[in-house]
Amino acid sequence: MNLIFLQNCVSPHQMPYIEELPQMQGIDRVVVISPRVDYDDRKEMGWQAEDLMKSERVEFVIAPAIEQVESLFDEIQEQDTYCFFSGINAFPEIVPWMKLSLKYDFKRGIITEPPLLYSHPLWQHKLRFILKDWHYVKYFNNVFVMGDAFVSYYKKWNKRWKVSPFMYCTKWKSRTMPAPATDKLKILYVGSLSDRKHVAWAMKTLIKYGNIEIGIVGDGEERAVIEQMLPSAKAKIMMHGMQPMEKIPEYMQQYDVLILPSKHDGWGAVVNEALTLGLYVICSNHCGAAYLLQDKQQGLVFGLDDNFSLQAVIEQCISQKNWIRNTVEQRITWSKAHISGKAVAQYFIEQLV
Repeated sequence: MNLIFLQNCVSPHQMPYIEELPQMQGIDRVVVISPRVDYDDRKEMGWQAEDLMKSERVEFVIAPAIEQVESLFDEIQEQDTYCFFSGINAFPEIVPWMKLSLKYDFKRGIITEPPLLYSHPLWQHKLRFILKDWHYVKYFNNVFVMGDAFVSYYKKWNKRWKVSPFMYCTKWKSRTMPAPATDKLKILYVGSLSDRKHVAWAMKTLIKYGNIEIGIVGDGEERAVIEQMLPSAKAKIMMHGMQPMEKIPEYMQQYDVLILPSKHDGWGAVVNEALTLGLYVICSNHCGAAYLLQDKQQGLVFGLDDNFSLQAVIEQCISQKNWIRNTVEQRITWSKAHISGKAVAQYFIEQLV
C-alpha cells in the first residue's frame, strides 16, 4: 500500500505519525507532497520544518511542477494507493493535484480541522462547501477531522464517507525535571496573546487566587491588557515573553498545569506537548484537543459561557495539587499509548477503508 500526503506545508503536527507509517505492516511507500516546506511567519516564530524532512523512510516532493506529480501518479497507478489532502478546495496550490488524482483509481481521504467558527458562522462554511467542494465529495472515502465535535457534521455530507475523529501529534520529548515542589499550584499558558486565544479573559479569573503561580510564554495584542492586571493580582505572575520553540519543554516542566482558554482552536498541539511531559491540562470546550481530556486523569474541560466554569476547574486543580504532582508519570505513560507518533499511526491505518 502507498500513502501519499498532499499538504499545504510540511506539518510539524503530522510528521510524527507520518514518519512511523513506513514501519507499519503492509505499507510500501510514504510520500509527502507540498508547495512549500513552511510559511515565512512560522519560520519567524522559530518553527524549523526543515528538521522534519530528515526521515529516510519518507519521500518528500517540495514545490513540484504538475508534470512531476503526474509522473509519480503514473508510477504507482497499478498499486493500492491512498491520497490524503488538506481539505478538498482549502488550499489553491493543492487543488490541481487533487483534480489530477481523479484520473487514477486511487482511494482518497481528507485530513482537516473543523470549520473555523471564530471568523465565520457555520452556515457560511456550509454554503462554501456546497459551492466549492460538493462536486468532489463522491471521490473521497475517508475524512479525518481533528477532535470529535464535528464528526456528525461531516457524516451528513455523504453517507459513504468514513469519518474518524483524529488528532495532531508532536515530536516526543522526554521529561528531565521533577515536578514542582512549591506551595502554590503552578499554571502555564503557552501561545499567542490574541483575542482568539482568550488569555486576558482567563486571567481575570486566575489572578484572584493567591495560592497559584501563573506563567505566560508568548506575546501579542492582549499583552498590554494583561500587564494592566498585574498590580492588583493576588496570584504571582511571570511574563516570560516569546521563547524559542526548543525551550518550551524546559518551561513546561516547571509547571503543574497547562491552560488553553481559546475561543477557537482547530486542535491546540500545545496540549499534546504538555501531556507528553506529564502536565495536567485544562482547556476550553472550543479546542479540538479537548478530545484528549475525556478522562479526568489527563485534564478537565471548561465552558466559555460564564466565568464559573473556569473557576470551578481552577479550584478543583488547587485542591488536587498534590495528586496532580504525584500522577505526572501516569500521564506520560498514557501519552505514549495514545498520542505518540506510533500510536497515532496505528490508529490512522485502522481507520482506512
